[in-house]
Amino acid sequence: MKAVHFGAGNIGRGFIGQILRQNGFDLCFVDTNAELIQQLNQAGGYSIEIIDENATTDFIDRVTALNSITETEKVIAAIADADILTTSVGANNLAKIAPTIAKGLSKRFEQKRSINILANENVINASDILKKEVYALLSDEEKVKFDQLAYFVNTAIDRQSLGKIVDGKAIAVVEPYYEWVINRRQFDPATPFELKKVVLIDEMQPYIERKLYIVNAAHAAIAYLGALHGYKTIQAAIQDQRILDLVNQFLAENLEYFVQEYQFDREDLKSFIKKTLKRQGNQKLSDEISRVGGSPIRKLGPNDRLVAPVVKLAAFDLPHEAGVKIIAAGYLYRNAADSEAEKISAMIETEGLETTIKNISNLAGALLAEVVAAYQSLV
Repeated sequence: MKAVHFGAGNIGRGFIGQILRQNGFDLCFVDTNAELIQQLNQAGGYSIEIIDENATTDFIDRVTALNSITETEKVIAAIADADILTTSVGANNLAKIAPTIAKGLSKRFEQKRSINILANENVINASDILKKEVYALLSDEEKVKFDQLAYFVNTAIDRQSLGKIVDGKAIAVVEPYYEWVINRRQFDPATPFELKKVVLIDEMQPYIERKLYIVNAAHAAIAYLGALHGYKTIQAAIQDQRILDLVNQFLAENLEYFVQEYQFDREDLKSFIKKTLKRQGNQKLSDEISRVGGSPIRKLGPNDRLVAPVVKLAAFDLPHEAGVKIIAAGYLYRNAADSEAEKISAMIETEGLETTIKNISNLAGALLAEVVAAYQSLV
């Protein structure tokens, strides 16, 4: 079996690629990093370091790689011949890969061969987003054919996957824990294989939101609070009791949303939160705040990890004080190397704080006033 995976970064190699290989797939990575592509092709695989007690290493074999810019026709042919198509390119890049995917699927569908397409990004329903981008490029006639043969399957992913260079080679460094949750209802009924080492469920929304509003929210909160206090890594920031206390309060608030909306067990969620913070504070990892806090405009968006849970809590008339403070910390994030952080700073300077928050987070009324007040208290 063959898998085509867009994105040969740390998540692609250290998580999705590893699980696909364990399920018996040969891997074809599609990326734009010429040096990494050459490395993968020369070695026919790549190494993963697992941060566990035994410092386990894993070599993933039966790997090839293609350049999506210079080898487009080969990528299209690979899609036409694949048994599964997956991505981990970052949500903002789904639109960039959609044209090549659309061409590859069109060629494939000339043979009337269906396929499952799984976009593994840290946004809600990433595969639906990819489908929208692909369908925007199709004619009405092509859309009918795609409706019959293209199965866009939503997922939720969770694994800390970083990277390092050893002897000039890129190595993914991952924690032992992972969770790949997949909506079984969206799979092609004629799929000839069943994925192992994944969680197949019928209702994705609670799990997607749990990942976004607890795991990703905690990570971003530590990053923005850590930046305010001058820390460089997540692992250093989480050692600061002031930061840890506020993040715990934030997650305790978010917990109540899941109890109210989905009737999650409160004690189970408390354990999940405790495990999440332990993972993110793993002192064997060194996760740069500049990486975790990157792209703050997206992370402060109305449907993303910080603002969305606070809006939902406010709608239920539930406490959300810590969440408001963390949103404010996001608006105070400054990083000259991050274009979105610089844009936020410029918007605040030229348009004012209230207008900036309205435009980015779509907040108004009492919540807007609360965030403004929290921002001013943190300055």
